[in-house]
Amino acid sequence: MNSVKSLQALKAAGLIVAAVVLGLMTVQGSYALWNAAVSAPPATVQAADFKVKIGEKLLSTGQTVALPAITLELGGQPNITPVVIAGAANVTGDSPFRSTTTVTVNPAAAPLVVRVATTTVNGTCPQAAAEYKTSAVAPAQKTDVGTTFCFQTALLAGTTNQQLGGLETKITATVKVDQVPPE
Repeated sequence: MNSVKSLQALKAAGLIVAAVVLGLMTVQGSYALWNAAVSAPPATVQAADFKVKIGEKLLSTGQTVALPAITLELGGQPNITPVVIAGAANVTGDSPFRSTTTVTVNPAAAPLVVRVATTTVNGTCPQAAAEYKTSAVAPAQKTDVGTTFCFQTALLAGTTNQQLGGLETKITATVKVDQVPPE
């Protein structure tokens, strides 16, 4: 009696195995249940193109933009030039990604001093010289939302006409935009 039950159980198990094998062969499947695939139509995934926007000008890596020339006077006040800089990307407006912008002023030849700061809470450039440094970092912003960086240009105290001698120079700054993950 026991062997009849065993034989019936063995036949049932064999039938189940045969059904599973036949089913897998029919749908061309495998035993790897975690190995699933979903088809997607073309053009559903887009790679983003990250650039820097200075004012209204969109720049790619290595491009430059010239700001308006300024004139400084001996013993005069420093010149403050506000410039709006943003990380720009061709991603959807509701993208959760943010970008931080860092501006570093490259050293200028003496007697010229150039520093940078971000705007104050009320959106104006700081007046205190102590707030200007060689670099400034903007808080994380959404794509295409700019931060105003304020460039302070001044002559060292005690600069004479002889030191200037009709000096004309270019000042360069490095702008770095980093993408940061959503919080």
